[in-house]
Amino acid sequence: MKKASAKRIPKEILDLIREQLARTGHHESVGTGRWSFIHGLQKAVKDFIKNTPSLDPQLSLSYPQGPSEDLLRRAFNLKSPPGGTQSLRNLLSLFATQNQLDWNALINARFATKYKNLLDEEEDETADQDPVKAIDPVHMESFATKIANVLLEKLSKKEIDLIKEQMDDEKAQSNTTEEITGLYVPSLNDPSQPEFPPRPFYEPKFPASNTVKIEVPGFTNVWLKDESTNPTGTHKARMAWEVLIKAKRYNIKEVSIISSGSAAAAIQHFFNLYKVNTKLKVLMDYRISPAIKESLRKMGCEVFETDLSKESLTGKEIKELTHNKEGIDITYREILDRFNDNYYDWLSYEVLNENPAYCFVPFGTGDLFVNILIIVEREFNNRIYKHDPRFLGDIQKISKCNFMGATTRDANSRMDKLFSYYLPSLDDYQFYINSLIQNQRIGNLSGILDIDENLIEEALDIARKHSIRCEPSGIAGLALLLQMRDELPADDKMLIINTGSTIYPDKGN
Repeated sequence: MKKASAKRIPKEILDLIREQLARTGHHESVGTGRWSFIHGLQKAVKDFIKNTPSLDPQLSLSYPQGPSEDLLRRAFNLKSPPGGTQSLRNLLSLFATQNQLDWNALINARFATKYKNLLDEEEDETADQDPVKAIDPVHMESFATKIANVLLEKLSKKEIDLIKEQMDDEKAQSNTTEEITGLYVPSLNDPSQPEFPPRPFYEPKFPASNTVKIEVPGFTNVWLKDESTNPTGTHKARMAWEVLIKAKRYNIKEVSIISSGSAAAAIQHFFNLYKVNTKLKVLMDYRISPAIKESLRKMGCEVFETDLSKESLTGKEIKELTHNKEGIDITYREILDRFNDNYYDWLSYEVLNENPAYCFVPFGTGDLFVNILIIVEREFNNRIYKHDPRFLGDIQKISKCNFMGATTRDANSRMDKLFSYYLPSLDDYQFYINSLIQNQRIGNLSGILDIDENLIEEALDIARKHSIRCEPSGIAGLALLLQMRDELPADDKMLIINTGSTIYPDKGN
């Protein structure tokens, strides 16, 4: 199977490119923003091609006038569809190393440990060359199964047994009221019997959070889906409810997770409410605020610290670092959510029922963003048969909607919840997005884009004027809308998802 050639360019390689740009004498003459160097880079690479006789002839033929600014913006995740093609990545790598190292050689020479997953594979001439066929467009489950299979070899026997038990359990479940040792789940997908926020502590409703119209300069039709009203203040409460159900149903003794605070607080909140015996073991980067760690400890979490920048951790390693001997790791959520659609399925339907032309979603782990896309594909396929009863939208409008993931690759960003040193599934997510675009399931501008840090304060100001409680990570979608304001229609319906801001019991925010 041939993978899509577009891949993200890591910050370390971008830094090498910028260092070489500085040596060429091309000044960053257009503006003073973080990405103003692109215009100068386009000229510098054009000169590099012209003045390097020994350059790969194929690259010279592909870029006779150098790469366009548009291609460079896509390569640095500033424009959809994001990512740099193999030929462009090779060209930029050769430019950065003065024609010494192409993409693979550069990664092998300097970043073999950290970015081995970004190496380009040799093409298999006998493989199916149609990237659209790589993911079955008729069956939504194929993508989630593909992700799960990648992780299968990293799972313990207990975790594999749990997945098998879920498979048997899912076959036996019917869409009826469910009682799970003290938990009441009214229905799996009946909008007249919603399950969240859960009884008896809350009053379930569908939609569970409100969508309000907001005023954004330059636009006339912007709406904000406000998840800050959920228990613990973020969309993670929805995921935590699902984790609670699984923990109770399968009698899981210990659960490990890498978290910056929001997910752990939400899970422990529900564990406390329903008095479960499951121990939540949280692995955090040592740089995270001591106050957040102390808040989690007071809630009942077992907190462990490490340097998450050193290497990508497997589920087994996460369990070892959190002294988890009897349970599972759910950092790779496929263990508890085998089809990658359960954590945020109700929220996904609430989003799609708004029929937006553009939908802006904060992208950290990618769970919410990908969950929405999986539901889009499912309902597109269900148009011939029968939609899920929760779907009240117009599938023709949804199939043209551009879904924009808002993220950052800056470890020092104010959007700290969106930054991850390692995201093993990112390339598969990018490939999945591209396949949906090619199959006309979603709009062709859909993608995952980096946000200019300078726009965060403007987004926060707009949120404050509308009394929206949020933090930089939660309001990142609005920042991305502001970043793209010169490129988007002023009157199209824009939907911003505010994922909220965590409420810690002893802090109140």
